[in-house]
Amino acid sequence: MPSRVVTVTLNYNHNKRFALLLPHSTTTEAVTVILREARNKFRTKALSSVFLPGGVFLAEGESFPELVSQVWVGKGEPYCGPPGIVHASASAFDSELHLISGKSFLDDKAIEQLKNVGRLPGVVLAVGLPDLHPGSRFPIGCAIAAEGIYPALIGSDVGCGIALYELSARPKSALNPAKLASALRGLDDPWSGSVSAWLSNYGITRVSEFDVGSLGTVGAGNHFAELCSVERIVDEAAAAQLGVLAGGLYLLVHTGSRGLGSSILSAETTNQSNPYIPLDSPHFQEYLTEHDYAVRWAVANRDLVAHRIQQCIMPSSEDMGDPPEAKLELKKIIDVTHNSVSKHALSVRDITRELWVHRKGAAPADQGVAPCPGSRGSFSWLLQPTGDGQYNAHSLAHGAGRRYGRAVLHTGGKISKTNLTQTDLGSVVICEDPDLLIEEQPDAYKDVACVVEDMEDKGICRGVVILRPVVTYKVRKER
Repeated sequence: MPSRVVTVTLNYNHNKRFALLLPHSTTTEAVTVILREARNKFRTKALSSVFLPGGVFLAEGESFPELVSQVWVGKGEPYCGPPGIVHASASAFDSELHLISGKSFLDDKAIEQLKNVGRLPGVVLAVGLPDLHPGSRFPIGCAIAAEGIYPALIGSDVGCGIALYELSARPKSALNPAKLASALRGLDDPWSGSVSAWLSNYGITRVSEFDVGSLGTVGAGNHFAELCSVERIVDEAAAAQLGVLAGGLYLLVHTGSRGLGSSILSAETTNQSNPYIPLDSPHFQEYLTEHDYAVRWAVANRDLVAHRIQQCIMPSSEDMGDPPEAKLELKKIIDVTHNSVSKHALSVRDITRELWVHRKGAAPADQGVAPCPGSRGSFSWLLQPTGDGQYNAHSLAHGAGRRYGRAVLHTGGKISKTNLTQTDLGSVVICEDPDLLIEEQPDAYKDVACVVEDMEDKGICRGVVILRPVVTYKVRKER
């Protein structure tokens, strides 16, 4: 059989590459041949690893895939190439790409990232929601349906999500943002209660120094806890069923599994940057066990953040010296996870089958009403999923989505701190990290109203309640 042309690229310097004629007779010796030629061409004997597109490690003696025409060679460092098979023929994959947008801005880089994900082996459907925006390698604001699992598509914060709690159905006095903000103290410190007792409520028995230091904290980045009031009830019946009342004080908590999800992803990507776990792999259930553990931990974390905020603004017996309670006493209305993977029946190209839907910044649309927060200076929505979930892979936008990258926001002129800690809606922002204050400003995000309207126009949800921010908590450095 004739030879095939394979492009060999230096993993850590993509400007260096050469074309190799790889005889079909040497497919099981491909690693030996590729490394021998690469060491000669790049003049370094240190080359020791060969990656297929997407970061799949090609071991000695393994057969070279028939449809692959490009590889990356390195010295043992992590894979630095593109996330998916970019040069595969159409027969190598048969995925569908759905983009849900009309009024919402979609970054070209995010669309390209989504297309690359759609080319990954086993991927059947890639859905870009209106909050779609670029990630470091993979897009955020998307749902990916595949035959198996790609841990890297879920990201480093497994279990991240948003929960809504009722703080008071009928506050005794008018809401005073400044007064409420001043009461939120000690939330970044380790909780003084029994972490093991709290976690036991969620079926978690593992307890370490990590749990003691991290459980019950918001974290950094775009995470927040927000006191909010009802701006408008759009669907009276649905709001009543939720128990959301005009005049009430509510709490949105957006956080995840802190460093736990990152450690799980790191363990999965030790040898490959984007490993694929097929259904028949003995590791499949092992990964799901760790994934589900992180999801439960993140739920426990959101609940404890809410519990601590309740104790700040509504002191109870804990202020009298009694031990902190080890269970949530607040009414929890909603809790959705938007970084996870779960199994769903989907019909793609007239074939219905069970697929694993990876949600990276996408709310589930099969668990009832889901929150869709705006920026800290805009309204948030509660959305009722509609439709059969097939076009959108049973998923909704998880928020407004970033419009500008973090670095871009540091390039403008100096902004007054007052302008960033007091919003046009009269709410107060607590964020004593100066970089985060700039990076998470309202202008960093898309218009959440456009995001919601795009989804309503597509028939995948309808608005139920609009929430108004009162106090947004990010981080407070106690003195």
